[in-house]
Amino acid sequence: MDYAYDHVRLTPDKQIGAHRQPGYELSYIITGRGIRTLGTVTEPFSEGEVVLVPPGLLHHWSFDPACVDRGGCIENITFHFTRPFLERIVAAFPDLSNAITNLLEMTEAVKYQGNSRQEIIGLLSALDGLPAGRRPSGVISLLSAASDLKHTAKVSSLSGTGPAEKRMDKVRIYVSCNFRNRITIEEIASYAGMNRSAFCSFFKKQTGTTFITWLNRYRIERACEMLSYGDVRVGEVAAACGFESLPHFSRVFRSIKGVPPTGWTAR
Repeated sequence: MDYAYDHVRLTPDKQIGAHRQPGYELSYIITGRGIRTLGTVTEPFSEGEVVLVPPGLLHHWSFDPACVDRGGCIENITFHFTRPFLERIVAAFPDLSNAITNLLEMTEAVKYQGNSRQEIIGLLSALDGLPAGRRPSGVISLLSAASDLKHTAKVSSLSGTGPAEKRMDKVRIYVSCNFRNRITIEEIASYAGMNRSAFCSFFKKQTGTTFITWLNRYRIERACEMLSYGDVRVGEVAAACGFESLPHFSRVFRSIKGVPPTGWTAR
């Protein structure tokens, strides 16, 4: 398969889990927001974003079940293509060689910005209505636009391939999928294939902090993202980010951000 085009609407829980793919993945989020992990970077995403993930990079999109359309679904367009396909394009269209080489040399995921983002959104949307016979020309135009990386921002960091980094990958993905729920050290240690004592030592060595401190910081960053939307109550944010009480949430929030949650919403 040289390329594949998928325009899907599905419930958030049907989204594929953490994975690596042998080809490239260009994604446009039409409806939905949440938390994504690209390599070792975990951060919020929102609708309207266009992201290109290169081959072999660990990635995962965790959608917020509260941000869906009237049918309870998220919606996105994903365009997959392969490295051999790019190489054949270069052979067939020498004028595109320099541009396509940008894609062939990619090692990190990028997010498109400004006019580049708008152009790619238009080309992705146009492919939806093209008959099979006319799609190749649309695909060439899309890849030509996607190869212009001047107006992009890097949104990943390469994961190592050693056992320690693979274990940290598992921890990050587990937390991004379950931070709304209660997570005990015993639970995360078991998931990482370690006992409690070994896991605590391992995590402190890898991050310089304890798992609980790291988890609280992660939850507070997700809370800040939710509060920035301006359409949720502080109590709802606390519960959605895994805090069992509003007072506890407020104390942790102030200790990390220096202001109470209500002070953050006023920014």
